[in-house]
Amino acid sequence: MKEEEIRPKNLFAEYITLAKKDAGDYFSSVQFLPVPCPACGSPESARAFEKTGFTYVECQECGTLYVNPRPRADAFARYYSEAPSIRFWATHFYKQTEESRRNLLIRPKAQLVYNKIQQYFGTVQDRSCILDIGGGYGVFCEELQTIYGKKPEIVAIEPSPELYEICRDKGIRTINKFFEDVTRPDIGTESIVAATCFELAEHLQDPGTFFSHCSSVLDPNSLLIVTTLNWHGFDLQMLQEQSKSIQPPAHINFFTQGSITKLLTRCGFEIFEVSTPGKLDVDIVSKQLEDVRCEFFRKMIEEGDEFVKQEFQTFLQKSRFSSHMMIIARNVMR
Repeated sequence: MKEEEIRPKNLFAEYITLAKKDAGDYFSSVQFLPVPCPACGSPESARAFEKTGFTYVECQECGTLYVNPRPRADAFARYYSEAPSIRFWATHFYKQTEESRRNLLIRPKAQLVYNKIQQYFGTVQDRSCILDIGGGYGVFCEELQTIYGKKPEIVAIEPSPELYEICRDKGIRTINKFFEDVTRPDIGTESIVAATCFELAEHLQDPGTFFSHCSSVLDPNSLLIVTTLNWHGFDLQMLQEQSKSIQPPAHINFFTQGSITKLLTRCGFEIFEVSTPGKLDVDIVSKQLEDVRCEFFRKMIEEGDEFVKQEFQTFLQKSRFSSHMMIIARNVMR
């Protein structure tokens, strides 16, 4: 799989242009407040770099990269409700990449989630549901429902009005709220088998509050399946502030394997596994060789063939050094 197949260069470039403008339009006049590490709570950090008016620091305790100081939650709520870059992602990016993302990314992910639920949860009973927090365009819900059939029901939680309507029009039961505002009665009387949370943790203004709320809403023994960016992963470490994934105001938290484990554990979850099944590190860095300081890698890409690149990507996956990270956990509190 290549990045261009799921993130076409022209669309992604337009999104980044809009995001940079939104950073000024929505955050230049709001108050920024100091925060401790969103993973371990330590106040000790070292400045890493600044990007688009946001300062990133690295926690001296657990290694998390995060924006500090940062705007309050209400500023982010306005941004996610109104900003042109968010609307573009919802109305243009998702629409124009739906089928390629479905085939290359989301259908395999739905199968993987199904397998993990079978492995760690077991038999799914009637009158149960699976939550997809941040349902987006509804494609994952569709694919997972196709695997399961009628039961359990796949329920999307999606705060964007545009994406809520798209999910609803596809016949997906959708709750139109930010997850932090969702209550157990909103979901219904069904038992909750699992909740999925894909590429969301990096956006959260207060990850501790979010995941603690997850624990309070989910049933005991419900699974939580999270994917997010791994700060200690290859493409992020090679590109640092030049990485297009480090794009404020959207991406403000970059956890490590150790720090996401600490965060979820203190929020009431037992960790079953942490993996890095990413497929794009080498492809991403190969397109930005001018930003790479490592001469060895530059030579490997310039002189190596596709076999070498694929073998190195496989090594990153197996050694858990890809920048795409997946966590499987079980709720042990309520």
